[in-house]
Amino acid sequence: MNGLKESAASKILRIILYVIFAAGIIVTVTMPFMIKTYMKVLYDAYEVREGYKIFITIFLMVVGTLGIFIIFELIIMMRTITKNPFIKRNVKSLNIIGITAFITAALFFAKCFLYITIMTLLCGICLVILGLFGLVLADLFKKAVEYKEENDLTI
Repeated sequence: MNGLKESAASKILRIILYVIFAAGIIVTVTMPFMIKTYMKVLYDAYEVREGYKIFITIFLMVVGTLGIFIIFELIIMMRTITKNPFIKRNVKSLNIIGITAFITAALFFAKCFLYITIMTLLCGICLVILGLFGLVLADLFKKAVEYKEENDLTI
């Protein structure tokens, strides 16, 4: 499996992941300024509690950081595409993605107790599905790694 050629789709996906990773960092770091501007422009006529501004800023920075962490794990996995993707590190990455998605979903559902919106619920549900997807894939990859190691010993 060594020396496989990377497909065009794989190259495009890698570029997209790097762009999302960079954009995620920029957006997360600038979140306090963006929230302040957003609240001033869109909610200037309304009275928005200061506590809400602080809460939403912290919430978005935390879930943004967790999202960046998931993208980082995907980038690590993409680096193995042309070599051998069936390695223990990819199993670990998929487990990390699954657990991180569940943690992020829990944060979204917890937010529903304070400020509920349909989008918050949908994001939480999507993150639960992502978490399940990551853990199921981790188990599949774990089996594939075991079969590959057993096959390598046979040859």
